Amino acid sequence: MFGRLTAGCMHTERIQHGVAVLTLLVIVFGGCGSKGTTTVPIRGEVLYNGAPLKNVPQGLVRYMPKTPESGRQASGRIQPDGSFVLTTFKQFDGVVPGDYNIVISAYSSQPASRQEVEASGGAGAQPRLIIPKKYLDPTTSGISDIVDSGHSGFKRIDLTN
Repeated sequence: MFGRLTAGCMHTERIQHGVAVLTLLVIVFGGCGSKGTTTVPIRGEVLYNGAPLKNVPQGLVRYMPKTPESGRQASGRIQPDGSFVLTTFKQFDGVVPGDYNIVISAYSSQPASRQEVEASGGAGAQPRLIIPKKYLDPTTSGISDIVDSGHSGFKRIDLTN
Protein backbone atom coordinates (compact mmCIF):
# COMPACT_ATOMS: atom_id res chain seq x y z
CA MET A 1 0.00 0.00 0.00
CA PHE A 2 2.77 2.47 0.92
CA GLY A 3 4.71 1.54 -2.24
CA ARG A 4 1.80 2.63 -4.46
CA LEU A 5 1.28 5.82 -2.45
CA THR A 6 4.98 6.73 -2.65
CA ALA A 7 5.11 6.04 -6.40
CA GLY A 8 1.98 8.17 -6.91
CA CYS A 9 3.46 11.07 -4.92
CA MET A 10 6.73 10.89 -6.88
CA HIS A 11 4.79 10.94 -10.15
CA THR A 12 2.80 13.99 -8.99
CA GLU A 13 6.00 15.75 -7.92
CA ARG A 14 7.56 15.12 -11.35
CA ILE A 15 4.51 16.57 -13.09
CA GLN A 16 4.54 19.63 -10.82
CA HIS A 17 8.28 20.07 -11.40
CA GLY A 18 7.78 19.80 -15.18
CA VAL A 19 4.96 22.36 -15.13
CA ALA A 20 7.11 24.74 -13.06
CA VAL A 21 10.04 24.44 -15.47
CA LEU A 22 7.77 24.94 -18.50
CA THR A 23 6.17 27.99 -16.90
CA LEU A 24 9.59 29.48 -16.18
CA LEU A 25 10.71 28.92 -19.78
CA VAL A 26 7.59 30.63 -21.12
CA ILE A 27 8.18 33.61 -18.83
CA VAL A 28 11.89 33.90 -19.68
CA PHE A 29 11.66 33.30 -23.43
CA GLY A 30 8.13 34.45 -24.13
CA GLY A 31 9.28 37.90 -25.22
CA CYS A 32 11.98 36.65 -27.59
CA GLY A 33 11.56 36.34 -31.32
CA SER A 34 9.25 38.32 -33.54
CA LYS A 35 6.28 38.83 -31.20
CA GLY A 36 5.73 42.53 -30.78
CA THR A 37 8.49 43.44 -33.29
CA THR A 38 7.37 44.96 -36.55
CA THR A 39 9.08 43.89 -39.74
CA VAL A 40 8.79 45.28 -43.26
CA PRO A 41 8.69 42.60 -45.97
CA ILE A 42 11.49 43.21 -48.46
CA ARG A 43 12.35 41.32 -51.60
CA GLY A 44 14.65 42.33 -54.39
CA GLU A 45 17.11 41.44 -57.09
CA VAL A 46 20.88 41.53 -57.38
CA LEU A 47 22.40 42.71 -60.66
CA TYR A 48 26.06 42.40 -61.59
CA ASN A 49 27.33 44.63 -64.40
CA GLY A 50 23.73 45.27 -65.47
CA ALA A 51 22.53 41.64 -65.61
CA PRO A 52 20.78 39.55 -62.94
CA LEU A 53 23.28 37.66 -60.78
CA LYS A 54 22.02 34.21 -61.81
CA ASN A 55 22.82 30.67 -60.75
CA VAL A 56 25.01 31.59 -57.79
CA PRO A 57 25.43 28.38 -55.75
CA GLN A 58 26.40 30.29 -52.60
CA GLY A 59 24.98 33.80 -52.56
CA LEU A 60 23.63 35.90 -49.70
CA VAL A 61 22.29 39.42 -49.17
CA ARG A 62 22.68 40.70 -45.60
CA TYR A 63 21.26 43.87 -44.07
CA MET A 64 23.68 44.95 -41.31
CA PRO A 65 22.47 47.62 -38.85
CA LYS A 66 24.62 50.76 -39.01
CA THR A 67 24.52 50.88 -35.21
CA PRO A 68 23.26 48.32 -32.66
CA GLU A 69 20.25 50.57 -31.99
CA SER A 70 19.33 51.03 -35.66
CA GLY A 71 17.90 47.59 -36.47
CA ARG A 72 18.59 43.88 -36.45
CA GLN A 73 20.52 41.84 -39.02
CA ALA A 74 18.41 40.29 -41.80
CA SER A 75 19.48 38.05 -44.67
CA GLY A 76 18.24 36.28 -47.77
CA ARG A 77 19.73 33.72 -50.13
CA ILE A 78 20.26 34.78 -53.73
CA GLN A 79 17.99 32.57 -55.82
CA PRO A 80 18.91 31.12 -59.27
CA ASP A 81 17.17 34.07 -61.00
CA GLY A 82 19.08 36.68 -58.93
CA SER A 83 16.16 37.47 -56.61
CA PHE A 84 16.12 37.38 -52.80
CA VAL A 85 13.63 37.66 -49.93
CA LEU A 86 14.83 38.87 -46.53
CA THR A 87 14.36 37.13 -43.19
CA THR A 88 14.95 38.42 -39.65
CA PHE A 89 13.04 36.15 -37.23
CA LYS A 90 11.11 33.66 -39.36
CA GLN A 91 11.31 32.81 -43.04
CA PHE A 92 10.56 35.76 -45.33
CA ASP A 93 9.21 38.02 -42.57
CA GLY A 94 11.29 41.00 -43.69
CA VAL A 95 13.43 43.57 -41.92
CA VAL A 96 13.04 45.45 -38.63
CA PRO A 97 12.77 49.20 -39.37
CA GLY A 98 16.16 50.87 -39.20
CA ASP A 99 19.21 52.14 -41.05
CA TYR A 100 21.31 49.45 -42.77
CA ASN A 101 24.50 48.83 -44.68
CA ILE A 102 24.14 45.96 -47.14
CA VAL A 103 26.72 43.28 -47.88
CA ILE A 104 26.61 40.74 -50.66
CA SER A 105 28.48 37.47 -50.97
CA ALA A 106 28.44 35.38 -54.12
CA TYR A 107 30.64 32.34 -54.63
CA SER A 108 31.06 29.92 -57.50
CA SER A 109 30.96 26.18 -56.96
CA GLN A 110 34.45 26.09 -58.53
CA PRO A 111 37.30 26.49 -56.02
CA ALA A 112 39.62 29.48 -56.26
CA SER A 113 42.82 28.96 -58.22
CA ARG A 114 46.11 28.56 -56.41
CA GLN A 115 47.14 32.06 -57.52
CA GLU A 116 43.88 33.53 -56.11
CA VAL A 117 44.37 31.71 -52.80
CA GLU A 118 47.99 32.88 -52.54
CA ALA A 119 47.07 36.46 -53.47
CA SER A 120 44.44 36.55 -50.74
CA GLY A 121 46.83 35.07 -48.14
CA GLY A 122 44.75 31.89 -47.79
CA ALA A 123 46.24 28.53 -46.98
CA GLY A 124 43.87 26.08 -48.63
CA ALA A 125 41.11 25.53 -51.14
CA GLN A 126 38.53 28.28 -50.93
CA PRO A 127 35.35 28.96 -52.87
CA ARG A 128 35.79 31.45 -55.72
CA LEU A 129 34.29 34.88 -55.07
CA ILE A 130 32.52 35.99 -58.26
CA ILE A 131 31.94 39.63 -57.32
CA PRO A 132 34.43 42.25 -56.09
CA LYS A 133 35.61 41.71 -52.51
CA LYS A 134 34.46 45.20 -51.44
CA TYR A 135 30.84 43.95 -51.33
CA LEU A 136 31.68 41.60 -48.44
CA ASP A 137 32.33 44.46 -46.00
CA PRO A 138 29.61 46.86 -44.76
CA THR A 139 32.14 49.72 -44.61
CA THR A 140 33.21 49.33 -48.26
CA SER A 141 30.14 47.95 -50.06
CA GLY A 142 28.64 51.40 -50.68
CA ILE A 143 25.14 49.91 -50.49
CA SER A 144 22.60 50.95 -47.87
CA ASP A 145 18.88 51.10 -47.19
CA ILE A 146 16.60 52.85 -44.73
CA VAL A 147 13.71 50.58 -43.77
CA ASP A 148 10.54 52.16 -42.42
CA SER A 149 6.78 51.81 -42.86
CA GLY A 150 7.00 53.78 -46.11
CA HIS A 151 9.53 51.40 -47.72
CA SER A 152 8.43 50.13 -51.14
CA GLY A 153 9.23 46.53 -50.14
CA PHE A 154 11.61 46.13 -53.08
CA LYS A 155 15.40 46.64 -53.23
CA ARG A 156 17.35 46.52 -56.46
CA ILE A 157 21.07 46.06 -55.83
CA ASP A 158 23.43 46.98 -58.68
CA LEU A 159 26.97 45.59 -58.36
CA THR A 160 29.79 46.62 -60.68
CA ASN A 161 33.49 45.81 -61.12
